[in-house]
Amino acid sequence: MVSESSLDKSYTKNVRPWLELAEDLRALSLDHTLAVPQICVMGDQSSGKSSVLEALSGVPFPRGSGLVTRCPCRMVMRRAAPDAPWAAVASTTTSGSSSITAESPEELTSIISRLTESLTRNTHGFSTESIIVRLTSPLSPDLTVVDLPGIVRTATVGQNVAVIEEVNSLIDDYLKQERTIILAVIPANQDIATVDILERAQHVDPDGERTLGVLTKPDLIGPGNEEEVVAVLSNVRKPLKLGYVMVKNRSQAQIKQGTSHEAARAEELRFFDSHPVFSRLDKRLLGISNLTTSLTKLLVRRIQEELAPMKRQVEMLLSKVRTDVRAVSSYGTASTPSERQKLLVTLTQEFVRHLNDCVRGEYRDRLIVCNPNLRLYTRAIVVFQELQSRIIASAPNFRAPNFIDDLARQMEALRGRELPGFMSAQSFYMFVQEYIDAWLPPARMAAAQMRSLASEVVKELFENIAVSYPSLREAFQIVTATILETTEDESIQLLEGLISREKDPFTINEFLQAHINKLRYDRFEAAVESAFNVVATNGTGTASNNSSWSAAKEHVASSLRTWYRDAHGVSSSANAEDMSAILEAYWTLASKRFVDNACMCLDDRILGTLCSKLQEKCYQFVHDDDRLENFFTEDATIVARRHELEQTRDRLVKANAAMANIQASRKPKTTLLKQSAVAPAAAPHVIRVSIQVGPQGLGLQLADEHNVVVTRGFRPGSVAQQSGVQLGDVLLEINGERPSSFQDTIARLKAVGHGVVVLTLERRGEATASPSN
Repeated sequence: MVSESSLDKSYTKNVRPWLELAEDLRALSLDHTLAVPQICVMGDQSSGKSSVLEALSGVPFPRGSGLVTRCPCRMVMRRAAPDAPWAAVASTTTSGSSSITAESPEELTSIISRLTESLTRNTHGFSTESIIVRLTSPLSPDLTVVDLPGIVRTATVGQNVAVIEEVNSLIDDYLKQERTIILAVIPANQDIATVDILERAQHVDPDGERTLGVLTKPDLIGPGNEEEVVAVLSNVRKPLKLGYVMVKNRSQAQIKQGTSHEAARAEELRFFDSHPVFSRLDKRLLGISNLTTSLTKLLVRRIQEELAPMKRQVEMLLSKVRTDVRAVSSYGTASTPSERQKLLVTLTQEFVRHLNDCVRGEYRDRLIVCNPNLRLYTRAIVVFQELQSRIIASAPNFRAPNFIDDLARQMEALRGRELPGFMSAQSFYMFVQEYIDAWLPPARMAAAQMRSLASEVVKELFENIAVSYPSLREAFQIVTATILETTEDESIQLLEGLISREKDPFTINEFLQAHINKLRYDRFEAAVESAFNVVATNGTGTASNNSSWSAAKEHVASSLRTWYRDAHGVSSSANAEDMSAILEAYWTLASKRFVDNACMCLDDRILGTLCSKLQEKCYQFVHDDDRLENFFTEDATIVARRHELEQTRDRLVKANAAMANIQASRKPKTTLLKQSAVAPAAAPHVIRVSIQVGPQGLGLQLADEHNVVVTRGFRPGSVAQQSGVQLGDVLLEINGERPSSFQDTIARLKAVGHGVVVLTLERRGEATASPSN
């Protein structure tokens, strides 16, 4: 084992807090969300992994051929006082807080074997659950390592072939964790260039920044192969940034003879000192003592390097979990009828307040800002625009030749006692009624869309407000469906009334006359342009050629006479031409008027009455005690989810505090506010707060006091205050960066925008007033 001199006492004192921090973080069960730096021992079966663990810990791990290590084993070793007894406890990740105490290394070996059997179910099984051993003794190093099963190539008798894939998958999972130090155990008597574990490590760690090679079995190296091993140890062949260390552990014969660990270490020292080749190497590359020292330094450095990234990760996770907790938060328990009545009124008022904002298009509340689906009026405008598009699409093609021809035939078929040259008003009315009938299906579709949209928003809004009360949500949804069914029917009746009125043409709007004149002028202008285009195409006449000029004038005049006779003569085609212009003008006027009135009708009848009717209906539940009791029975799934999130939040808070404490204890002291007429205050401490920036910013009121930025107040609804910022907190850093001045602080905070901001604050304890003289 490692002697006291192998690790300097002052160094041990300095590194212990960092190792304990890593263990504290692991104890918070954040393995799936936060990767904590660790050392994992990996290698082929029978590569000497167990011997390395045994040499590090002094515990004789189970040995044998094939897959001996059949589940991960985390060995937490801590050095105790020189007079302290050897002590160890073992548990599994499935055993909760229960553990087994061992009185000796041999007893611990037996316990590890039993725990392995309990996790793997049989002598050939495998498990991804872990055994956790906590060992303290005067000779133990301050170190934590994870022993993984050896790489399996073939299944043994009685062993499922699926074990090969399961073991490889487990090893790969640990390899991929970027904060894991890979302790690659390699038999020195093999071709190191082709060792599987180094190939796997290189795949996830191509630069070798977190891989340390351990060469074992140096006594089995064949004569003449020593230089190859020296090339590896010297980092010439298969180089790693962390390099290699070679160790010599107890042989099987020494184990049978009962050779002690102290004797084995002495034998290891003699072997390397007397070896004709290895004795010339740097002593730091040889021996379990040097390996232990290197591993401890590596692990501590890794924890220190990853502290800031881990803290940022925890703060981001904490912000998200807090948001998730708010999403499933309850309004509290209501155990008596009066409490349930009050809770119903509270929930109804809160719901109606939010729904009213959704209906009116006033999106100031955070719930609506963060959830676009709740912006009811914005989505209603889309329905209105679709209605408008469908009405426009129903318009006949008034200017098409075949439309005018059909119109002429229909006018002839409807001809009564009118004299030639006079149009029938009856024809106009019949055509208008026919065209306006096409508006009813789009109007009904818009009413159905508004009903569906309102129902969807009500459901989603109440799911956000009363997430844990499924019966209450269902009752609200039933009430909403009843109200919307009624208001949809009422709105359809109003829409049918609008269409009925539009079928009886009426307007005093000057738009109609102006539009008819415009259409007539457009047709005249088109006829003139057509006549002159023909002249230009034929090339007839110039200003200097009188005969050609006369021919051109005659052609234009003839074309316009023909057009006038067709458009304004006393004929069915002329009447149809004029009727189409009047119909187009009136249809344009009436369609615009109908779309506006229809949208206002839907808005008023479906959306406008929804809040008041819902509130009135829901208040009727107040006096129904049986239903109220059912309403406020919480969803067991939501309760379990909330409990899980709250536990995760509490663990993240503890993790954040643990990292902040160790970081603060190593930060240089900052300038504190001057105190006057007060007794000595409690020692300041540094904290970090993650804040989700709201629409109104952080809501902080800051002051510049002696070149220190101090929190001196909060605006109403301050998200900073809700996240834990207190009056008097000194602002040190914003997202890990220290502002240069008060103005720089304000500029940085304004530049944050929406998202998560991490504030580093210095908080002083409460000071007490000094007694007056």
